[in-house]
Amino acid sequence: MADPSHDDEEMRQKKKKRKRNRCYQCGASDHRAKDCPSATCQHCGRPGHSVGGCPDKPPAPVDRGQFQSNSNKKGNVASLFTYIELFAGMGGFRVALDRLGGRCVFASELDRFCIANYQVNFGGDRPAGDITRIQSDWIPSHDLLVGGFPCQPFSCSGKQRGLQDPRGQLFREIVRILQDKQPKAFLLENVRGLYLHNQGKTYQLLQKELEACGYVVKSQLLDAVNLLPQERCRLFIAGIRKDLLADHNKQGYQFPKLPDLCRGVEDILHGNKTPEDELSKEELESLTLTPNQLAKVQAQKYTQEHPEARFLMDTTKPAKTLQSSYTKYMVGSQFVPVQDNDNTPAWRRFSSREAARLQGFPEAFQLCQQRPYHMLGNAVAPPLIAMIVAPLLHCIGALPSTTTTSGWDITRDMLLAASPNDPRREKLRQQLTEVDLGKSETTTT
Repeated sequence: MADPSHDDEEMRQKKKKRKRNRCYQCGASDHRAKDCPSATCQHCGRPGHSVGGCPDKPPAPVDRGQFQSNSNKKGNVASLFTYIELFAGMGGFRVALDRLGGRCVFASELDRFCIANYQVNFGGDRPAGDITRIQSDWIPSHDLLVGGFPCQPFSCSGKQRGLQDPRGQLFREIVRILQDKQPKAFLLENVRGLYLHNQGKTYQLLQKELEACGYVVKSQLLDAVNLLPQERCRLFIAGIRKDLLADHNKQGYQFPKLPDLCRGVEDILHGNKTPEDELSKEELESLTLTPNQLAKVQAQKYTQEHPEARFLMDTTKPAKTLQSSYTKYMVGSQFVPVQDNDNTPAWRRFSSREAARLQGFPEAFQLCQQRPYHMLGNAVAPPLIAMIVAPLLHCIGALPSTTTTSGWDITRDMLLAASPNDPRREKLRQQLTEVDLGKSETTTT
């Protein structure tokens, strides 16, 4: 007699397989995204397929072990310093470092959606692929190494397997490159969970490995909410090569003290009084929760325990941390009220542009339609990176004396560039002119 439990398990596996094979554009299981009839190709603009199925798109280069820099080929090579960007994502580090006068000589990223978005925004530059397959000799010499290595092994929302997770081992690729290339400095970013993982023992091990490469290492938990309307506490790890500190008799790096701008999401929402930034009726409908979705959110245990984390009633307050899983009604999603003329309560998700503003990406930064929330949720906040990197670059002599040690002048411009171009930008400009950070306003671990 057949075992019914075996049949149930077989059915569950079949359901999982069907779910994995569904089109990420529309959710159907009878086709893949590249052939989705509801998709619009970002390459040719025709409906009925995505970029992956576009007949007009040239084939991707076979060799992904080489960083293809088209922007540098165009003569844009003048720079104050050079850097490489590992686990580049959509290029959050690069937004800040280019603004500070740097030149990217190498980047690495595996996700094809991030690579496509990276190319669109950085002159066609295509990051190299799997960093584990890239020899150190293939990477040019550089002044600064930056990277936000995978956080899933350390995040409290995951299984927290730490270095036992294969993704946790990717940190060792950073160690390898630091040992072999010996840049003047580095800056790494990860979730707060790394600092707390295994009662702090995991971070202590990572710091020892970085110090063994020949660097003085410091770390600090910093929250982007000081600059942006989003709570986003992250661990930053900075290092300077020991011989540079000895030769120049410098005091070493100190993390900056961040001003508290007390911003709320009202600063970044699409304005209903500014037609150029208003959501269309179709866009608003696609973002608004249906009654069925709203009921599911309200029934979730997490919502009942933390309603303010799901429904942001007071838009003068900052948003919760934007996660890569941000979607229609996942637990990691927060919603804002829909502004309408009747009294019917309605809630919607942030648009992808509003999510970019929460992270501090400039209005001119282009967002591809494929998985923008996923990319933004994994990204770093560029204005915060500028504040952190500027004093680090001063320590290695990479910035001129005309740039303040705190980097506030650059950060201030970046915050304005990430604000809607309406009266709110002018209000923010006035607020920023009242902030005056001195060179001594720094914080140490």
